[in-house]
Amino acid sequence: MGKFWSYWKVFRYDLIVLLMAFRNPGTPGFLKGAMVLAGLYLISPVDLIPDAIPVLGLMDDAVIVPMVLGGVLKLLPPVIRDDSERKALRLSRRLPYVFLVASIVILLWVLLLLWAVYALLFK
Repeated sequence: MGKFWSYWKVFRYDLIVLLMAFRNPGTPGFLKGAMVLAGLYLISPVDLIPDAIPVLGLMDDAVIVPMVLGGVLKLLPPVIRDDSERKALRLSRRLPYVFLVASIVILLWVLLLLWAVYALLFK
């Protein structure tokens, strides 16, 4: 199980680097397009191997998307990659605090929604 978490940490960092590279105006358009297409393929119901096939259906998403994103990371110009890695490192240090604040805001919205439903139905 520890190996899974170490892979997740590496993949999460790469995703942050790719997000920073996507926001960089110097990133070539074909790399931005590859990033968008990989994301769309991940959420698309149309796959090379249908998700109805128990193991293979999910494995194609787990193999194709990281391969494309790894290829995009390798094709990034060195200047843009270094800048994106620097920004990603700064963001990853603040990420736990961002998640904490986002969780509190979401919890408050859910409580407000529940209160509104209660007020409408029972008063």
